[in-house]
Amino acid sequence: MKVLQINSHYDQGGAARIVATLHRQLLKNGIDAYVAYGRGEISKEDNVLYFGNTVGVYLSAFLSRFTGWNGYFNHMATSKLIRLITKIQPDIIHIHVLHGYYINVPMLFRHINKHKIPCVWTFHDCHAFVGNCGYFFDCRKWETGCDNCPYIKNYPTSQWFDHTKKMWKHKKTLFTEGDNKVIVTPSRWLTEEASKSYFGKYPCKTIHNGINTEELFYPRDRKKCREKYGYAQEEKLVLGIAVGYRDPRKGAQYILQMAKDLQDKVKVILIGWNHENDKMLEGLTNIVPIENTKDVETLAEYYSMVDLFVIPSLAENYATTTLEAMACGTPVVGFAAGGIPEQLADDKGIAVEVANQKAFAAAVEKALIESECVLRGEELVEKIREENSNEKMVEEYSRVYEELLK
Repeated sequence: MKVLQINSHYDQGGAARIVATLHRQLLKNGIDAYVAYGRGEISKEDNVLYFGNTVGVYLSAFLSRFTGWNGYFNHMATSKLIRLITKIQPDIIHIHVLHGYYINVPMLFRHINKHKIPCVWTFHDCHAFVGNCGYFFDCRKWETGCDNCPYIKNYPTSQWFDHTKKMWKHKKTLFTEGDNKVIVTPSRWLTEEASKSYFGKYPCKTIHNGINTEELFYPRDRKKCREKYGYAQEEKLVLGIAVGYRDPRKGAQYILQMAKDLQDKVKVILIGWNHENDKMLEGLTNIVPIENTKDVETLAEYYSMVDLFVIPSLAENYATTTLEAMACGTPVVGFAAGGIPEQLADDKGIAVEVANQKAFAAAVEKALIESECVLRGEELVEKIREENSNEKMVEEYSRVYEELLK
């Protein structure tokens, strides 16, 4: 069996780490596995192929934002990808994220459809079945056809024109040709939503994201980590990931307001802080902004030493950062958006009403004070190892591949 994964990035970010994890384990299992990606750093790993064009990405981003047509540019990079597909001759193409200005979606699918290549498609967000946006929030137009998009300024942004009706129809035609496709999502929430879309003609399955709980994300010594990074043992520490705080979906205002509400009770650490956002911190003395780190050991040490991890996203699928924190023994508080309630079920954390600032701050305070209200330490770690190991994820994907080829 020969499997080719396609994604925007490789091993950079949540979906890209899933791609890398799956690729490495498939190779270990003796599968002839490949990855083709169009953005980010060049990887030297076996069978990982970069087909990107940086100039093309910037041009595609400009044209997409200017014209309102997203995924219709970058012909050169896509032509290179199609040549790779022709050379590799995969039995299965496993698609991940197609937005990100790196690929011409119609070109790719015309090739896939023409050659009737079996596809597994993992939805890491909602983009595949809506006109343009990554998350639809409270809008249900996508069930019958998008138009007059209320979130046209959200990523992927259109500055002036709304072509969501035409793009929705074009996607439906391109994506639903043929029968040899399986749709996979990391959360039961998104699986149910996908089944209500034009993808409902295909099998829609849930495979939870996996993480490396043995070598990367496991509990470090809390006391030593606090000493290493200069935090007192008695301090109540809350951690958030600040990457993408310009995006309203990430809910930056809620974590900042929570820090203000609990000013004398907690210290909030934000990893991935962009100093262009420093104005957001005015008047807040209990926030520690830290620039982004690519070092997994550092990240795991922060997960391990804090008392709580928070994810205030207004829309979310099945966040890998949440899994990483819990795998290090740290419970989570977040909004009940998308797949977050699934992740925090069985006392792994607390999910509160979306955008309810008062409930969010109260849940943080409760989780910090009442240690019995959520699982911590080894009890929590065991849950994640059981439900979200890499091995379990890869085993389930391998089963999907085998069933599709039958």
